[in-house]
Amino acid sequence: LDTALKQSQEAYKINPKSIYKHQQAQIIYAKGDYQQAYQMFMELTNSDIRNGEVFYEAAQCKAQLNAPKEEYMALLDSAIAACPQPLTAVAAPYVLARGIAYDHNGETCKALTDYNQYDSLMVGRILEPSFYYTRFKCESKLHQYQQALADIARAIITNPYEATYYAEMASLQLRVKMYEQAVETCARCLMIEPEYPDAWLIMGIAQKQLGKNEEATK
Repeated sequence: LDTALKQSQEAYKINPKSIYKHQQAQIIYAKGDYQQAYQMFMELTNSDIRNGEVFYEAAQCKAQLNAPKEEYMALLDSAIAACPQPLTAVAAPYVLARGIAYDHNGETCKALTDYNQYDSLMVGRILEPSFYYTRFKCESKLHQYQQALADIARAIITNPYEATYYAEMASLQLRVKMYEQAVETCARCLMIEPEYPDAWLIMGIAQKQLGKNEEATK
């Protein structure tokens, strides 16, 4: 990193472009000097390469410095605002980051709005199953069960070998009294991970609700 920093500084002496300052700020961040990196990223927000990325990187510095959440959120807002309008897939990572931050702060409605916007901006692209799982949990908190079931199904489609997704789906199916579906989902979960305790528990409760006491006891 030290060698890389020296090379970038030499490049800047030869041709003082903002991209080299940006490179230096990224190296300094990687070295763990978050305060200096933050100052450099913020200087770049007034340069010819002002864009969402430098605001986002400044936000990451604030996170590493354990700054108040308001400062972190303001920088994420600025990262999105600095992107081309109307927003395109370029802004998607920053919208998702803000959604996750809202989620962690307990602002579930705002988080879901950002998750939905991220999904819209990424239309036509295959998303990570973790995204659908994250949005599923958010929707479940807001009692948007139909949407939550659709998202956990998408998570399963994109990663059909993750037992947790089946267990989470079965848990919600049990909650909304879809007992037969919960039993089926648990069975699929147990095909992947036969010793998954939650799947056995949910299946037992669902069997009980269906009046199958002998199966429930097993």
